[in-house]
Amino acid sequence: MGMWQEGDITDNDLRLHYYRTGGVKPPVVCVHGFTDNALYWISVAQALESAYDVVMYDARGHGSSDRAKGQFTEQDRVDDLLRVIRALNLEQPGLIGHSMGAATIASAVAQQPGLARWAVLEDPAWMDMPVPSSVHEAAKIVQERFAHFETWREWVTGLQVAPWKQALQWLRSRSPRWSEADAKRSLYARRQFEMDLFNIFPHEGMEWREVVRHISTPFLLLTAEVSQGGVVTPQIAQEAAHMVPACRWVHIEGTGHSIRFDDFEAYFRAVKSFLGEIDNVDL
Repeated sequence: MGMWQEGDITDNDLRLHYYRTGGVKPPVVCVHGFTDNALYWISVAQALESAYDVVMYDARGHGSSDRAKGQFTEQDRVDDLLRVIRALNLEQPGLIGHSMGAATIASAVAQQPGLARWAVLEDPAWMDMPVPSSVHEAAKIVQERFAHFETWREWVTGLQVAPWKQALQWLRSRSPRWSEADAKRSLYARRQFEMDLFNIFPHEGMEWREVVRHISTPFLLLTAEVSQGGVVTPQIAQEAAHMVPACRWVHIEGTGHSIRFDDFEAYFRAVKSFLGEIDNVDL
């Protein structure tokens, strides 16, 4: 990480921890996903720091930031992103996010046109819930959603309590395409994670169409294989691109939800091409 800066932003008794590559360059803010942390972005920051001042921060309840204490709605996360931008005096930064972080960025630029120069959204948490035909089916859908989160909770709990070596082996066997460094970052992030957030996260979320229809900021939408854990379906991606003329959609074949961990070369090739068009930079 060389000479990168590290510090805390404190606002209304909330402390958010951040890392920053620095320099007099256009700013970029990276926003991580659920159970991850700021250091998930090291590879991206290293690839961008020659042209950008990259800021990575831990969401509340994650990394070295304050615990969430029950406050973890999507609007809370949007407000935290705005806190970071305001506190560090970042003028119209680029925004890069993954999963929960990508959805947070989308909501932020929808609410505040002109907030960012551009955005990169890596498999945002955009889903269409099935329309139930009966009360029984509605209950079944809710039950399945909570069962998914319970499985996820058990997985993260196991990673927190198992010996480091064993937990790392579990992670690497589940995600064999990840580098050892990425697997270690993932395990470290999960060991910092506030488990109480599982009691909040399944209950909330903004309907993605209501967000996308208000976006005017140019953005790159990166999607993965649904069969390998990708969230955004081709149908959702096509609809989003149709709704926002400034949207560029790139599907990264053979990758799962953590696209840049599965195939960083393909991920960064898409990002580099997008930024070359938007910011006229040669990375």
